[in-house]
Amino acid sequence: MVKRVLTGTAAAALLVVLAGCSSGSGSNSGSACGTPNPAPQAETALLPAGLSFDKVGTVTHVQKSGGNLTVQAVTAKPLDEVTVLIQDAVTAAGYRPAGMDNEEDEAEVFFNSGSVAAGQARVRKGGCEGQWNIDLDLIDAGAVSPTAPPSTK
Repeated sequence: MVKRVLTGTAAAALLVVLAGCSSGSGSNSGSACGTPNPAPQAETALLPAGLSFDKVGTVTHVQKSGGNLTVQAVTAKPLDEVTVLIQDAVTAAGYRPAGMDNEEDEAEVFFNSGSVAAGQARVRKGGCEGQWNIDLDLIDAGAVSPTAPPSTK
């Protein structure tokens, strides 16, 4: 009788453990590792003409303050690929690539507008396996004279 109770208890415990690993709490749904929430259309409307992250990843936040634009995104693409895709996306918006620094676990991509340093994208490992967080900061290319010397402020 004791053996049957222990067997029943072990079976019940196993079912609880397996239920925790099923499509409920063991999946990405509802957790921090789920599909990133896209930024609202009101925010993505702030992106400059030509700048699209469609090939890069999911834009999760866009903010424009003064002459500065901040874009946050998440991607599952490999780091080497995503840096090139970011460069292509920002170049399509009228900026020029100014270099990259890739350290295998993070990377930066730099941009110019004319002769002025106009921004950078930082790519860092996300909190979820295989995800990368992107922070893109750009100045408004239209607000900068293409031949203006860099500010010393």
